[in-house]
Amino acid sequence: MNVLLIEDDTQLNTTITNFLTFIGYKVTSLFDGEDAITQIDMIQFDLFLIDINIPNINGLELLKYIRQKDLLTSIIIITASLELENFKDAFEYRCDEYIKKPFYLEELEVRINNLLNKKKEENLIQISDNITYDIKYEELQIASEVVKLRKKERRLLTILLQNINKTIKTETIENYVWENEIKEVYPLRQLLSDLRKKLNSGEKFIFTDRGLGYRFEIKK
Repeated sequence: MNVLLIEDDTQLNTTITNFLTFIGYKVTSLFDGEDAITQIDMIQFDLFLIDINIPNINGLELLKYIRQKDLLTSIIIITASLELENFKDAFEYRCDEYIKKPFYLEELEVRINNLLNKKKEENLIQISDNITYDIKYEELQIASEVVKLRKKERRLLTILLQNINKTIKTETIENYVWENEIKEVYPLRQLLSDLRKKLNSGEKFIFTDRGLGYRFEIKK
């Protein structure tokens, strides 16, 4: 598993790196957010360990940057304090877990394992009796047949299904689906229309909240 660690405490950085390497992970360790941006843009990681208080670009800004591109990869925030605003912001920006300094290395290992096991269980989403979507592999199946989706359709369906029964702002969807590229050529409404057609099973799943955004509803 490929891990990116961003921690500016040299001793702690080295200790975590050595421990994770010993238990079988491949670790890229950095000390500031600016260097992390370069690595995030170049390499596909399986886990991010991010200290909040790092130089140049702080951990919360880094978390926001990652989630604009990637909703799936696990992110654990490392913090020396549990200030309420930082705590709330970290989860609002969609971190998966946090760990408070000082901590035992075995505690970190347990949190990583629990998080990854939980992610595995959440990968396959049952949309209806005969429709499933695999978040990790971005694969839609209807009646056991794989439905071919374009890249932007896959990204759209992924962000909707990562927020089931919740309205997502139009801007948030566009930033994720188009990855901050120009959106004029292929507008969101057309993309939604195409995806609705491919999901057509006599049941409506994607709803519009006018002036706000869109939500994907799955009946429990």
